[in-house]
Amino acid sequence: MNTIYNMYKRGLCALCLLTTVGMSVSAQQIRTSYFMQSSTARTTMNPAYRPERGYVSIPVLGAVGASYGTNGIAVDNFIYPKNGETVTFMDNSVNTESFLNGLKDENQVNMDFGTQVLSGGWYAGKGFWTVDVSIKGLANIRAPKTLFEFMKKGNGSQSTYDIRNIRAYAEAYLETGVGYSRPITDKLTVGGKVKLLWGVGSMDATIDQMHAEMGETSWKVTSTGTLQTNMKGLVPEMEVDEQGRDYYNSFDFDSPGLSGFGMGVDLGATYQLTENIMLSAAVLDLGFISWSKGGSTLGKLDGTFDFNGFDLAIGENNGDIPSMGDQFDAIKEDFENLLHFKKEGESGSTTRLRSTINIGGEYRLLENKLGIGLLSSTRLYSPKAYTELTLSGNYRPVKWFEATLSYSFIHSKFKTYGIALNFSPSWINFFIGSDYMLTKVTPQCLPVSGNAMNLYMGVSVPLKSFAN
Repeated sequence: MNTIYNMYKRGLCALCLLTTVGMSVSAQQIRTSYFMQSSTARTTMNPAYRPERGYVSIPVLGAVGASYGTNGIAVDNFIYPKNGETVTFMDNSVNTESFLNGLKDENQVNMDFGTQVLSGGWYAGKGFWTVDVSIKGLANIRAPKTLFEFMKKGNGSQSTYDIRNIRAYAEAYLETGVGYSRPITDKLTVGGKVKLLWGVGSMDATIDQMHAEMGETSWKVTSTGTLQTNMKGLVPEMEVDEQGRDYYNSFDFDSPGLSGFGMGVDLGATYQLTENIMLSAAVLDLGFISWSKGGSTLGKLDGTFDFNGFDLAIGENNGDIPSMGDQFDAIKEDFENLLHFKKEGESGSTTRLRSTINIGGEYRLLENKLGIGLLSSTRLYSPKAYTELTLSGNYRPVKWFEATLSYSFIHSKFKTYGIALNFSPSWINFFIGSDYMLTKVTPQCLPVSGNAMNLYMGVSVPLKSFAN
C-alpha cells in the first residue's frame, strides 16, 4: 500500500501537474460566505458569529469541500494540448524556455482538506454553543524553478545543476471542539472554541541541497536533507542502491491508529460600529500536536548516487501519446529513483497548527437586504503565508434565502469569481459556494489558468432555538 513517503514523491509530481486539486478543502472555510447571516458555515471562520437559528448538521455532510491555492502557478503551466490530447511539460513538443519563463523562482502549492463528521449549535439564553467532530488535514509543497529546469533540460548540454529548498509537508488529525459566543455589550460580541486534537499522521520531507553533475553514463547526484514521518503502524520497506547502501523505498501500514495528541483554540469578535457597519476579526487554529516517538520514522539524505535522468512515458505504438496516468507514473518513478533517504531511527516531534487570521467589515443598506463586505484572510503556511482579499456583495431578498457574489483580488486575476447560495426554510439549511468558479477546464476536468480553486457545501437541520 502506498504511504506517506510515496506521497512525498508523488507530491512533487503533483506540484508539476497540480492534479491533487480534487482532494482538498481550503482550511474548512469559504470566504464568500463570511457575511452570509443565515449560513452555519461562517461559524467556522469566526467563533463570535452566531447564525439566526440553532442547527444539527447531517452527519459527514455538515461541511465538505475542495480547494487549492498557489503563489502564481497554474495547471496550464504544466499541462499542454497536443493533437487533441493532453501532455505534461515533459513532452518534447513543449518549448523549454516558454515553460520555464512561466514559473516562479520558488513555486508553492498549498492544500487543506476536512469535513465535519458531526456538528451542532444552539442558543441558551444570550449565549450560543457549538460542538463538532471534524477530520482535518493539510499539505504544502515547495519546489524551485531549478528542479523543473533539471527535469526538462537534464538531457541537454548543461552539465551541472544546483537545486535548493525542496520541501513537502502533510498532516491529518481528528478534531473535537466546543465553542461559545456571547454579546458583551450592545455592540460587542466575543466567541471562542477549545479543541482537542488527535493526530492521525504527519510527514515532513526537506531537501536542503541537491547537486547534479553529468558523468559518463549517468548523473552523479549529491543531496542533503531530512525526512520525518509520524504514523502508527507505518512499516518501512528498504531497498539497496548501486553502492550497496540501504534506503527507504516505500512504506506499508500495519494496524494504523492515532499517533499524537494536541490542543487548539479559535478566538473571534464582532463589533457593530454604526447601525450599518459591522466589523469582525478572528484568529483560528492556535495550537499544536505532539507526535509520539513510537510511530515515527527518521530518514536522512547525505551522500552521492547515480541517477539516469527524467524520461517521458512512451505510448504502446510509435507516435502514440501516452495517457496522463502513464505520464504521471513516469515522473513518479523518476522521483523514486532520485530520492534515497537512509534510515536514522525514531523520534517524537511537536508541530504547530497552520493558523488563519480573518479581518472583515460589512456595510449594510436597504434595511439589511443588501450588504457590501471586504474580508482579508491570511493562512500561515510554512514557510510563507497565503493571503487573499475578497470583496463580496450579499443579497438577502427574503428571510430564507441569501446569495453572494465575490471577487478575490490576489488569486482570481480577473479570470474567475465567487458565488454562494444559502437556502434556510424551516426544515433545512443548505449551503453551496465557491470563491473561484471554474471557467475553463481540461478534458480531465482540471482547472486551467486559475491559481486557486475551491468548492464547499453543507447541509443541516434548523432547530427551534433563535437568537434573543
